[in-house]
Amino acid sequence: MIFIDTETTRLLKPDAASLHLQPYLVEIYAIKLTDKLSFIDDINTLIRPPIPIPDEASKVNGITNDMVASAPKFIEVYDDLVNLFIGERTTVGHNVSFDLGILWTELARHRLEFHFPWSPRWVCTVEKSTTIKHKRLSLKDLHTLATGHPHEDAHRAKSDVLATIRCYQWLETKGLI
Repeated sequence: MIFIDTETTRLLKPDAASLHLQPYLVEIYAIKLTDKLSFIDDINTLIRPPIPIPDEASKVNGITNDMVASAPKFIEVYDDLVNLFIGERTTVGHNVSFDLGILWTELARHRLEFHFPWSPRWVCTVEKSTTIKHKRLSLKDLHTLATGHPHEDAHRAKSDVLATIRCYQWLETKGLI
């Protein structure tokens, strides 16, 4: 399975919004694991968006324009993403519809959204954990419940994926996945 998280220039707008008004990726981390959660492969990269990163986004994720100045453009990591996702049946994320929505948007900008090897099953730890407190839990709150420890370095893709994996394992033990 694939665990994924993205960092972006802003939040997604409604689907009807033009692609140029949608946010851009600035970081992606995706890790392929076996069913027993053993490492197979991963991709961890900053992405250079075609627009400046807004200050509001940098305040959330800590990613600045200087940090992405020499990063690859999205299309330059496309083949690596395809190779990672090909043949996978399940994609997991804390808010997986957002992360895959961002990926869809980036792919659509290059008319590749129907050429990508999408996983047929998505698992969202936000959705799977709503019965615990009968509300949506942030990754920080879910991680604290799952591990007894706060989630450090939130809003960086790799750190959020690693926290999501710990939450996923805990949700499995609770019979929620």
